[in-house]
Amino acid sequence: MTLDTILSFFLTSLVLTIAPGPDVMYVLSQSISKGRNFGIAAAFGLATGLLFHTTLLAFGISSVITAIPWLFKAIKIFGALYLLWIAYQVFKSSASFHLKESSTNVDKPLRNVTQGLIMNISNPKVMLFFLALFPTFLNPNIGNLKIQVYTLGSIFMIQALIVFVLYAIIASSLTLVLRESKAFNLILKWLQIVVFVTLAIFMFF
Repeated sequence: MTLDTILSFFLTSLVLTIAPGPDVMYVLSQSISKGRNFGIAAAFGLATGLLFHTTLLAFGISSVITAIPWLFKAIKIFGALYLLWIAYQVFKSSASFHLKESSTNVDKPLRNVTQGLIMNISNPKVMLFFLALFPTFLNPNIGNLKIQVYTLGSIFMIQALIVFVLYAIIASSLTLVLRESKAFNLILKWLQIVVFVTLAIFMFF
């Protein structure tokens, strides 16, 4: 791949990642409501999910899935139901996040990694996005297409991780003091619920 192609793809993917979307909404909601570590964990989960979609594209599996209506719809339904289940878990939880305790509990941030990973893997819109974006930058005349796809996928994953982590750090810093308020914690709880339900609707429709 030429340097011009790589640079063009990087700038295109960077602009698309920076623009507010479902992934950014998820990272922001976790950072604002629970703290920086949870937002960064969510960012790692989402970025890792991009590697999964890169692999599907590299081996042509994405095209097969999108060509089978019932399978594509089943993935959408699973992703939407998973997000609604998370929203329900947040609804049942306390409105107080106890930041000092949770910051020492490794399991809780890791749970956000898992959530972000499953969210991205089960999101067929990411699959369609990759199918639409990547072919523009692929050239079968200059080398192995699988290597080219993984090269572009790695670039997309790294820049997305950096952007999401920056979003997490900025968002958590802006709300650090406010998170000590019980009323604000209640607002943050419902913010998470609204975000997850909105993502579920976005994913399904």
